[in-house]
Amino acid sequence: MKMSENLNIKSSHYIVLVVDDEEPMRKLIETLLSQKGHQCAAASSGLEALEKIKENKFDAVVADIVMPEMDGLTLTRELSKHDQSLPVMIMTGHADEYSAEAAIALGAREFINKPFSITEFVIRFHKMMHDHSGEEALLALSLTDELTGLCNRRRFFVLTEQCLKVAVRNKKRPLLLFIDMDDLKWINDQYGHKEGDQALIGLANILKKTFRKSDIIARIGGDEFVVLLESTDENSETLLTRLHENVRDYNANRSQHILSISLGSAQFDPEYPISIDELLSKADGLMYAQKRRRWKR
Repeated sequence: MKMSENLNIKSSHYIVLVVDDEEPMRKLIETLLSQKGHQCAAASSGLEALEKIKENKFDAVVADIVMPEMDGLTLTRELSKHDQSLPVMIMTGHADEYSAEAAIALGAREFINKPFSITEFVIRFHKMMHDHSGEEALLALSLTDELTGLCNRRRFFVLTEQCLKVAVRNKKRPLLLFIDMDDLKWINDQYGHKEGDQALIGLANILKKTFRKSDIIARIGGDEFVVLLESTDENSETLLTRLHENVRDYNANRSQHILSISLGSAQFDPEYPISIDELLSKADGLMYAQKRRRWKR
């Protein structure tokens, strides 16, 4: 495939793992990428690469095929099991033995034959990352609540499933909060759906202000929000107090309806693990119990 040297693909800066058993080639690739502002780490075999990926986060992998211990194609297959979204670029000086089709079938995003020109390598790498960024943007849209910008139900389940697996392994006790915005139907009926949408956005912003970026915050239904605190270093009562204070501050600037929430919480126990649905059900039940008590007043 002939590529124009004038092709301009805007690139960001990436952290790249370069995998090749030949040091001169590793150094060359690291130099080419570093000159474009990328950070590089190196591994001399597929096994070493897997160990580094377990311990560090990389944006991409550039790997040779023929290597001792574990070749590049086997590495690509293993990486696909670990993270299907990780872009892998395969290099080979044995094009007669290894095909691009085989590499792509195993999960590689790009394939380049040695020897290659510097321009071809840089263009192919940046095109791979550009395409990947586009896919990531589309995926983010499919996993994001359009109104509030929070995680949607699908993304919440994906992230929480991973979080609970880690919690079991590391004996952590994540806390799930189930939050329902009170009287959304009344707000819609009295003030219109635009005002109802603003109330939902307001609650989403309160949750983002209250909790950490590492916590999973999602809107999973019309007026239903959840927060999964991956670690509960802070006392849960302190967090709930902060949440209610932020709601109160929000209401202080309101001239129409006030924002009100009902809340239930459930702690995950790694010694007696339960499913996400069961954890949600427990927190949901406690939330509705609080709502019923409020109705009786």
